[in-house]
Amino acid sequence: MDTFSITFVCTGNRFRSPLAEAFVRRLTRGLPVATDSYGTLSLEQAPALPEAIEIAQWCGVSLSDHGTRFIDNAHLRDVDLLLGFEPAHVRQAVVDAHAPRSRSFTLGDFLSILPDADATASDEGPVERARSLVSLAGECALQQSPAAKSSVIRDPFGGPWKIYVQTASEVRDLSVTLVEKLFGPTESGALPAIPQKLGRLRKTLRR
Repeated sequence: MDTFSITFVCTGNRFRSPLAEAFVRRLTRGLPVATDSYGTLSLEQAPALPEAIEIAQWCGVSLSDHGTRFIDNAHLRDVDLLLGFEPAHVRQAVVDAHAPRSRSFTLGDFLSILPDADATASDEGPVERARSLVSLAGECALQQSPAAKSSVIRDPFGGPWKIYVQTASEVRDLSVTLVEKLFGPTESGALPAIPQKLGRLRKTLRR
């Protein structure tokens, strides 16, 4: 079966990108979609941050088995869509892992230029339709001014708990938007929204 592949890249591969990978995997259950994630730092199979594990658990997904992966060891020439959280993530994926430039974006930039999926617009299946949308986004990106400011989803590492929650909530919301734009409406309740005042579930989860 033909599969649409999405790769997420952040700095450590311990919070933003593994959360996005897990969220999108949950939201695309039943669709021919494959997700993975990498970091721009070499951290030798470090686990996800405790904050990521806890927030993921609240959302009904698991990061307990996650181990970091270094982008320099990846071969992303054939990936359908590469999404970073900062421009540096995209640049390193393109230069070091050979991700196709026309299919590589920051998550925020991609969503800002991507039109909504319309399942009735053609006879294309979900994979072909998603690839067409990515191709269109790549063409639009080429027409943008080089001076245009790229979208950044901040790294919460070292910050207070509320910053982790805010970043995770942003990643969750953008993941939902991503799937809906590429494939159409998601299943209601598939991924609970993250309350901005989410409390700690387990006091023992500390770095």
